[in-house]
Amino acid sequence: MAFSEYPTPDFQVLFETAPSLCLVLAPDLRIVAVSDAYLQATMTKRSEILGRNVFDVFPDNPDDPTATGVQNLNNSLQSVLKNKLPHTMAIQKYDIRRPESEGGGFEVRYWNPINSPVLNASREAICIINRVEDITEFVLLKQQDSERRRINEELQLRTSQMEAEIFLRAQKLQIVNNQLQKLTQAALAINAAFSIEDVLDVITRQAYQIIGAHQSVTSMTTDQNWSQSITSVYLSDKYATWRQYDEPTNGSGIYALVCQMNRPIRMTQAELESHQSWRGFGDEASKHPPMRGWLAAPLIGRDGGNIGLIQLSDKYEGEFTLEDEAILMQLAQIASIAIENVRLYTASQQARADAEAANRIKDEFLAVLSHELRTPLNPILGWSKLLQSKKLDEAKTALALTTIERNAKLQAELIEDLLDVSRILQGKLSLNTTQVNLISIIEAAIETVRLAAEAKSIKIETNFNIEAATISGDSSRLQQVVWNLLSNAVKFSQVGGDIKVQLERVDDQAQITVSDNGKGIDADFLPHVFEYFRQADSTTTRKFGGLGLGLAIVRHLVEMHGGIVTAESPGQDFGSTFIVKLPLVPIEKVVQNHHKPSKPALNLNGAKILVVDDETDTKEVIAFILQQAAADVITAASAKEALTALAQFEPDVLISDIGMPDMNGYMLIKQVRQLAPHLSQIKALALTAYAGEINYQLALQAGFQAHLSKPVEPEKLIETVINLLN
Repeated sequence: MAFSEYPTPDFQVLFETAPSLCLVLAPDLRIVAVSDAYLQATMTKRSEILGRNVFDVFPDNPDDPTATGVQNLNNSLQSVLKNKLPHTMAIQKYDIRRPESEGGGFEVRYWNPINSPVLNASREAICIINRVEDITEFVLLKQQDSERRRINEELQLRTSQMEAEIFLRAQKLQIVNNQLQKLTQAALAINAAFSIEDVLDVITRQAYQIIGAHQSVTSMTTDQNWSQSITSVYLSDKYATWRQYDEPTNGSGIYALVCQMNRPIRMTQAELESHQSWRGFGDEASKHPPMRGWLAAPLIGRDGGNIGLIQLSDKYEGEFTLEDEAILMQLAQIASIAIENVRLYTASQQARADAEAANRIKDEFLAVLSHELRTPLNPILGWSKLLQSKKLDEAKTALALTTIERNAKLQAELIEDLLDVSRILQGKLSLNTTQVNLISIIEAAIETVRLAAEAKSIKIETNFNIEAATISGDSSRLQQVVWNLLSNAVKFSQVGGDIKVQLERVDDQAQITVSDNGKGIDADFLPHVFEYFRQADSTTTRKFGGLGLGLAIVRHLVEMHGGIVTAESPGQDFGSTFIVKLPLVPIEKVVQNHHKPSKPALNLNGAKILVVDDETDTKEVIAFILQQAAADVITAASAKEALTALAQFEPDVLISDIGMPDMNGYMLIKQVRQLAPHLSQIKALALTAYAGEINYQLALQAGFQAHLSKPVEPEKLIETVINLLN
């Protein structure tokens, strides 16, 4: 009878009638099949347990507080599902439930279990085979000397069989334990490294030592950018010839697949060479060390993204195994965490260094700020005292007044720079954009520094190209840009120095160049010259004043106009050059307008004005300025006095301070707006030292029509009042 003529066996019957104690579990741990021997050993029935969760059928003995059968079995099953590897459990005490027909309760049982996965073609676990051996008798006999003596011969036989099996298992466990011990040591070594390079070197060394391979490579990338990868390589003496190989990886080889898929790959040499992506690890295949089998595991960051891989080739003995793959994956997990930790540590160290530098710069700036704000006060207060003595002749009086005005303006400029920086940092600096003539702006800026330049015998040369004159911008802010550059040039130039100002057309841009032959800029400071609160010299011995804000403001204003500003300097004592590039207005859009709007006559023609300020000096000077412009002025030292005055005096304009005791300017204007209709329509101007953008907005919201910051030029004050009246 031919073999083909034999009937196909019923494998389900074969499984169920097999003498082995076997239970088949689905991935969700439901029972899907069971052998008759298993049913008999556990006193269960197939119809009662199929489709049920294994732990519902076999719970822990509630009368045994030390029972751990459910926990241990679950841990083993989860390990099998995760690692897709068989797992041999230690001897388990796992009592079984007696049927009610047998008296109920639980019966003591000891088992020797092995859990094995059944994998499909995609290496997914489709079920688990739980094979057990009932060793209750063996265990109980060992516990009971009298029973052990009674069945000594049988026990010896079974013991020898078990010892042989346990020995084999012990050998396997010893290998695994050795690898796990090495993994522990590897984790300690990896976590002790403080740089990415050191971490990679340790990983590479530990990988070949734990698994045993002649080639070990660890690579770290960011966003699969192999041109920026960091690689560590180990080659045994077998491959000493290739130790000088240093061709950079380019992401063209099979190794990139590990990173792209973020999963391990294990291949024999034949499988490696037949793979469609095999190109000898990249375009430099001919120079690369030869391969003999390959095992690779991805490095995965905290966000789940790939950060590199570990790869091994040429195992000392045999091919790479599933156990090797599992070990390498564990090593990769340890390595990934270590790399991320080093990254975080490095970032935190850098952040700390940046914070310390920022604090140092802040402290230096505050010291400079105190010095720069106090310095103008000395001549102001000194000459003021001398003027009060009335002992100065006409020439000295003129000198005193000029010095006081110059230093007061200097202090106002410092404060205005601080306010500009505040507006910039808050994103509240705005431009009043029109078509402007750069030549006029540059000439006006030159006029503002001319006296300072003449005092140092500095010659200012100009060269203007009319084709680069017209742009779209804010004339006052552009003048501020040029003035800052010229002021710096004058400040840092020696007596008798030269400053050159050039305006030319470069492509579709207007280019302003301000160069000098003065102090120059140190190469180390040049990259920081446009940063806020940075000065080349912030020491107490410095020769040049200022807050280090001007150039930062210049950069921001230029960028707001769609341009760029750069600085050049050959070094200390070789001068410096600042270049501003601004987009030109197309020729067809240029509108010629040579007529400047005439200023209104600075005459208030008897306008009634109420001035409110708790500072007597400020109140009196404001009143005097307005009276000089032919205004009818009364004053109040508080908001309460102002409300009383309004009952007797109906002004055309109310000028009020903001910061006052008891009732501030915001509260005052709100009460004024609630008065009788004829008083509620009074024009109101907030005149205050609160000069920020937020203060301007708060003033308008409260009910003021205009806002001026202290100190204020007399002409500016009168012009603002005239605009309110009109």
